[in-house]
Amino acid sequence: MTTAEKIYTLDEFNALPREMTQGCELLDGRIVRKHVWDGEEKGMTPEMYGHADIVRLIWLALERAIHELPQRRVFAEPTFHVGAARNRTRRPDLALIVGDSPTGAEAILDLVPALAVEVVSPNNSAADMFAKVEEYLAVGVQLVWVVYPQSRTVTAYRPDRTVVFRTDDTITAEPVLPDFSRPVADLFPVPSPAPTG
Repeated sequence: MTTAEKIYTLDEFNALPREMTQGCELLDGRIVRKHVWDGEEKGMTPEMYGHADIVRLIWLALERAIHELPQRRVFAEPTFHVGAARNRTRRPDLALIVGDSPTGAEAILDLVPALAVEVVSPNNSAADMFAKVEEYLAVGVQLVWVVYPQSRTVTAYRPDRTVVFRTDDTITAEPVLPDFSRPVADLFPVPSPAPTG
């Protein structure tokens, strides 16, 4: 006899203890762990350090850009509804919220970020990244950055166009932050020098 996998509604998912949902997304009613790595069991890998460094550098760049702007906040890995009928939530690596700050943990679920940032991990498939971008844009996210650590590029998706920013380019965040402008290289850690031999 096989046991059927539990399919959760958004309300059931939101009511679960934090330790059951931390680092997870709800996809079509199934709880899916966002990262396959587990630092407590395997230790930090170079990929994990690199991912964390890129997220930190982008967070710092966005924080500097919004420092004096009212009603703008950057959140790390917040959970958002991206389709209540399909029981889906997503957790972008970073999200910029414009407007009043949420008053509780549940309040952020119903907000729509102005900007969502996804840093591609080794376990992310191209299909999964494309699905995330489509879901973000469908719920009204104005700008999605997909960051590729290996190629050190950022693909910026807007409802009306897609732009690839390469290492030597200057990235912008229009229409979300019209004055934002940073060298793409600043969003990535300084590469380690090649070994000499």
